Amino acid sequence: RTAFLCRIEGKPFAEGAMRTAHRLFDLAATGPGSLFVVKISKDPRDAAQQYFDDVEMQMEARMWAQRYNERLPPKSVDFIAAYVLELVDRAEKPLCGVEKFISGTYRKWNNNWDWSDEERNTPQAFSHFTWEASGNRLLICDLQGVGDLWTDPQIHTSDRQGYGRGNMG
Repeated sequence: RTAFLCRIEGKPFAEGAMRTAHRLFDLAATGPGSLFVVKISKDPRDAAQQYFDDVEMQMEARMWAQRYNERLPPKSVDFIAAYVLELVDRAEKPLCGVEKFISGTYRKWNNNWDWSDEERNTPQAFSHFTWEASGNRLLICDLQGVGDLWTDPQIHTSDRQGYGRGNMG
């Protein structure tokens, strides 16, 4: 859609290192399809391009999830589709990231550095797969979401090129 009427809660329900997460209600929809998450940068100086870069990174991770699933692992994985939204009724028409709200218990499965949840193997297997299948060119980590439907990953590359501020090589 090109335009829709929505309501965004002012108080965030969650936050990460770089963004706050707010509930967005699509006022033209009903039921579970009406609830989204809006991600807004904590740093108002962030360039608008950062939102497009974040969506691109999430869609790249989704492509790697499809490649992983083609190998028929015991459990398939996916990344939720992400979009950029322009808030045209607000001063300066700010941009934000948007995705469908994932219902269920939200968990973080690994981070950018040295931690992984030992309760499950699938997230770690996926991260390892991206490293091996890319020829040691990239690694997708910072996996989080509900079950095996994930959001907000980070891609690290061996040459530290692309994928935003979080790419630590």
